[in-house]
Amino acid sequence: MSLILQKASFRPRGVWQSRDSGHRPIARLPPARGTDGYNFNNVSGIGKSPQLHMTVPETGRTKVLRLLGEGLNTYNGDQVGAAVKQLIAENPTPQPGNESLMLGQGTWQVFYAPHISQLSSFAGTTFQPIQYRLAGDMLVSNVKYSNPLLGEGWLSAGGTMARKYDDAVEITFDRFWVDVGADSLRADLPRDASSSLLTADGIIGALGRAAFFPQLAVFPVLYLDSDISVFRFTPLDTLIAVYKVA
Repeated sequence: MSLILQKASFRPRGVWQSRDSGHRPIARLPPARGTDGYNFNNVSGIGKSPQLHMTVPETGRTKVLRLLGEGLNTYNGDQVGAAVKQLIAENPTPQPGNESLMLGQGTWQVFYAPHISQLSSFAGTTFQPIQYRLAGDMLVSNVKYSNPLLGEGWLSAGGTMARKYDDAVEITFDRFWVDVGADSLRADLPRDASSSLLTADGIIGALGRAAFFPQLAVFPVLYLDSDISVFRFTPLDTLIAVYKVA
């Protein structure tokens, strides 16, 4: 009778065996872990940064452009007062008086002017749109008025704009005219059109020049970029904000 010696089965610590029918035992190792317990076999998250959810504050410029897109105008400007103040604090042009002629070329429309709303309430007249057109140093202002008794028309002035200080411009108006009717606007007035006091243009021109004071025609520019500008209307110590429309 032969003696069959069977070797004792040895299992390393942490190793377990499974046996499938007709197959050799298969050794399986538990997941490898580091000293801190991290599972090194699970590498799906390695190299991935956590997602950061950050809210970027809205700039004054972005806020104003958004409000303009929503239909902002001179008569609901109370919604934009805070944004205008934010614009001024974020002014990107260090010397706006020097840059106003270059960046100001084109047609601009008023969207914030608190004194206009107050004047409208007092006079029972709306003034909208209020536009400024700058070509070179030639400046034209056109204001459409609407009154239940007087109807509609345009109040206009023409002159020049020039740098006064590093942070201010000077506006000189020497032509003034009125066009009665919503569709009767004259884009500009020839310089000799108001020379005679025997015409309506002559009378209005004379009255306008008499009421224009150069000492009050210096306007500090508080914000300026290629699309938006804010300046101080010194006679009433209030702000006027405009945006470029053409």
